[in-house]
Amino acid sequence: MTVYAYDAGTQGVLAVWPAGVGNRAATVATFGEGTPDALRLLLCDALSTLSEALWDTYVHPASAVADDSDRERWRREQHREAFGEVVEGIRTPNLPDETGTLTASYDAVEAAAHQIGRVLLDIGDGPLVETVIAEVRREMDAVTSAERGDLTGRAVQAVVLDRVDASPVQVQAADALLASDPSGPPELFTAVDPAAACVAAAHWLVAAATVTGAADDREPWTVFAESDTIQACSIEVPSAVVEAVVAEGRAPRAVVLALLSEASTVRRGRVPDPEAVAEQVAAAHRHAERLPPEQRDALLRALLPPRATLLDPLRPSRDLLEHLLDGIRSSAVLYREVALDEWTGDDGSPDDEDDEVERVDGEFVAEVRAEATATHDRLT
Repeated sequence: MTVYAYDAGTQGVLAVWPAGVGNRAATVATFGEGTPDALRLLLCDALSTLSEALWDTYVHPASAVADDSDRERWRREQHREAFGEVVEGIRTPNLPDETGTLTASYDAVEAAAHQIGRVLLDIGDGPLVETVIAEVRREMDAVTSAERGDLTGRAVQAVVLDRVDASPVQVQAADALLASDPSGPPELFTAVDPAAACVAAAHWLVAAATVTGAADDREPWTVFAESDTIQACSIEVPSAVVEAVVAEGRAPRAVVLALLSEASTVRRGRVPDPEAVAEQVAAAHRHAERLPPEQRDALLRALLPPRATLLDPLRPSRDLLEHLLDGIRSSAVLYREVALDEWTGDDGSPDDEDDEVERVDGEFVAEVRAEATATHDRLT
């Protein structure tokens, strides 16, 4: 979201938004002389609140709601449709009646717009109203651009948001970045939507695990536990993703969005699937009842999940992307180990081995690219 701040030196409103690496800023309005500092700060706060509400429609789109949650889908659709009421809310905000009662909207976008309008009325600067409306339009346009997959300009802030959906345009952009460097170039974190980057990375992870699994004669989802015996790496998340795609036939997009949705639910203090948790607990207790009392606690600790989600709920998209890229790299580690175990150099010199490592790594990348290309339809 864009944060608005009052610059006392210039008496201006400063808009600051994240740009993947660092932040960008622009002066978007200037207060007239005599405006109380309290009102200047209130306007900045109200603009920040509106920006947060606007970007929430991007992070939690109606398209990401489960099929059986009609009420939640309707709520999110109304939230997004409130964009059309923002300018009118700023121009003619709800005001307290003669009894002091204020009619407030249940919609966060509409409520924030009316709050901006009330602050502007207190300031009493007509030209400032038009300047603020122009700024609000820029922010809404940025959200709309991000929804289309265009992250240029102010829409770049989408790269730091944990969206529970993935733009096909952004998925293809992330796929192109991984095609250029399957280990994951830095631009995955700074130039594309993180959820879309995760979808593309999951596809390339499966390709990498498939190639390494074939080289080591093992199932692709077991690659990471074996690679961990060579070099410490992420196991649980990459294994779960690859098994879901390969063994269960699920699309990378579905697997990624399910993980992100689960983490988003936990972040809001809710249990993603209460019925499943209850069944896990009941099953664990059934198993424990078969053991002597002194052994039951240890079994329960082993059987019950220690976490409500596999991801860090405070940064789920970035966390998932890091796990997926680590899985690609650990696949390369095991592939290299298998190849070098079968290799005997001409003279055993370090230079000879370095050349072989370089050759093997190049071979791995080529095979992964070929596998990713052959299975590219699962990204669509």
